[in-house]
Amino acid sequence: MCRLFGVIANKAVDVEFSLLRADKPFKALGADNPDGWGIGWYDDGPRIYKEDISAVQSEQLPGRVKEVRSPVIIAHVRRGTGAPPAKENSHPFSHDNFIFAHNGSVDKQRLCCLLREELKQELKGQTDSEVFFFWLVQKIRDKNDIVAGVRSAVSKVLRYNHTGLNFLLSDGNVLYAFRYSKGNTCYYSLYYLVREPNERGPLSLKSKETWMLLESKSLNNERAVLVCSEKLTEENWLEIPPGNMLIADSNLSTRLEQICQLVDKDRQEQEKKHGKK
Repeated sequence: MCRLFGVIANKAVDVEFSLLRADKPFKALGADNPDGWGIGWYDDGPRIYKEDISAVQSEQLPGRVKEVRSPVIIAHVRRGTGAPPAKENSHPFSHDNFIFAHNGSVDKQRLCCLLREELKQELKGQTDSEVFFFWLVQKIRDKNDIVAGVRSAVSKVLRYNHTGLNFLLSDGNVLYAFRYSKGNTCYYSLYYLVREPNERGPLSLKSKETWMLLESKSLNNERAVLVCSEKLTEENWLEIPPGNMLIADSNLSTRLEQICQLVDKDRQEQEKKHGKK
């Protein structure tokens, strides 16, 4: 498993997680993301299961994920930025038919002041990520359009303190993956892979970041779009450019939508990374 992982497929699929113990002590495996894990999927509406401990310490994880079969799956491992480990602070979050997971930090206090009272009442935890989620929901409702709502919400967030805005969002029919950070673009990476059916056996995805193994029997036979904070195989993973949102619909067509422009410092960093003058 990775910091952010999402999949949308043409049929319900499974994703099982297991621990890679070979080259790293057990206690060290959860050190980078020790504050919780969770998985979200759809079964007559959004379903969420999460815990307040590291995924690699969870006794529930193997059994729980075996129960999950869905055309859309979003998973997350948490490294907290202020709020303590707690089930309600673990990702993903859900509201209406949305499932959401975030990597980074935003100005919780300022965004919370912008939330309408009915959405404030829906907050269950103490994280800035949950407030960010409900801010997105509010703007999506205002615009009656997900892309326009995300663009409006992000434009306001960028005015305040933030680190990374990377997120996965789904309404059950479409998977949205947005990437933006204030510097440190190597850490706040986000990649996607359009995967065709093959006959090579069960899909195995190894995470170098969290030392987890993701396996899927059904993804061997189904077309799917996968999104992850890191490249998990030697296949042709594509980088989501900063400031852009990947949109993968139920037909598994994909497109990139520019949500915001990079500020000068971030643009210079990206140009340097890609060898541009």
